Amino acid sequence: MDPLDVMMHVDKVKPYFQAIFSADSHEVVGYEVLGKLEIDQKIISLGTFFHDPTVPDDFKMEIDQKIQDLAFKKYVSENIQVPLYLNVHANYFETEKEDQFLDHLLNYQQKGLDLANIVIEISEQQFSGDLDLLTHTFKYLKTLGVKLAIDDLGTGASNLDRISLMEPDILKVNLHALQSESISTNYHSIIYSLSLLARKVGAELLFAEIITNYHFHYAWRNSGRYYQGSFLSPSASDFVEMNILKERFRKDIQQFILVERKKLTAKFQLAKSLNLQIQGKWKQIKKNRELDVVIDSLAKEMEHIFFRIYVTDEDGFQKTVNFIHVNKNWMWDKSAKGKNWSWRPYFIENVIRMKEEQSGILSDIYNDIETGERIRTFSYPLDESLYLFMDISPMYLDEHEDLLW
Repeated sequence: MDPLDVMMHVDKVKPYFQAIFSADSHEVVGYEVLGKLEIDQKIISLGTFFHDPTVPDDFKMEIDQKIQDLAFKKYVSENIQVPLYLNVHANYFETEKEDQFLDHLLNYQQKGLDLANIVIEISEQQFSGDLDLLTHTFKYLKTLGVKLAIDDLGTGASNLDRISLMEPDILKVNLHALQSESISTNYHSIIYSLSLLARKVGAELLFAEIITNYHFHYAWRNSGRYYQGSFLSPSASDFVEMNILKERFRKDIQQFILVERKKLTAKFQLAKSLNLQIQGKWKQIKKNRELDVVIDSLAKEMEHIFFRIYVTDEDGFQKTVNFIHVNKNWMWDKSAKGKNWSWRPYFIENVIRMKEEQSGILSDIYNDIETGERIRTFSYPLDESLYLFMDISPMYLDEHEDLLW
């Protein structure tokens, strides 16, 4: 819709509210305010209006304030006690519009609006100004009780350092990319990284654009505490009842738990089987022979589920060649022998764990640096100083779906 048409019909602009649900209580724990235009018996989203860079900021601010006015009045009059999420363009906070926005909030605070129940959503990718000024403003808002959510994560390039400096209370991850059949495996790694970032900065994860049960399950198993999307509840002109999905949540999450247990059981069973195999075969073949020859013999004895095998010492120095499985044969690659891998994530921690537990470890799924494919590694303590690493082939993982999670 043409921006001028929107401005000519300001009186037709209305706030809609989309419920946000919690994983722990299974209840509505917030409402996001969305702008709609009700005209000619049609309901038109104002999302494109607010995201259009050609629309003057003054136009956007006027419509924003109109939507917020109506939302605040309804929120206060109905005595809603859960947070209200407001979409605010980050660049508003480094112009004279900052004062307008703050005055607007403080005016409604005098009318009964609890600022501790206000969450400001901004898109870090949209911000192009002075980061110090922005973070200073957010710190001031937090003294008033206002919370900050960083929006649109997972949809493009985000600067994790800037996000950390903003000290957000909530990281909002958009799952729109999951609708694409051509989704990159890197996307899953990005979501995993965001879940780690949330934990590091003490923020909660909110997953938006949940439009299928698969999205819901994906958000749940990636540490999402809050959920939002049309699959759960579409936006509406009224606030939905707090317990509207409580029973459905209980059933759906119970099903997710069953699926997760099945997949975890498959991983533990594989680890147990590999532990027994390696323990038995290692006792049979270890002799006073060159280590490369011994591991080559072990590789040939093992099930062909691995594509690369090597041994390091406890400090991470590789003591053997890489044994690469090619065309049903094990090839020797001498290029990695003597290199040190102690810099790799969790290497030292896993060595200590293997030494203490005297048992092998099956890694999380990750993208292999050399092949770019998703793999898992099984690590095993051969003795007090040598540790075996066996990379499971992507083909084997594809044939065993439970191992892909």
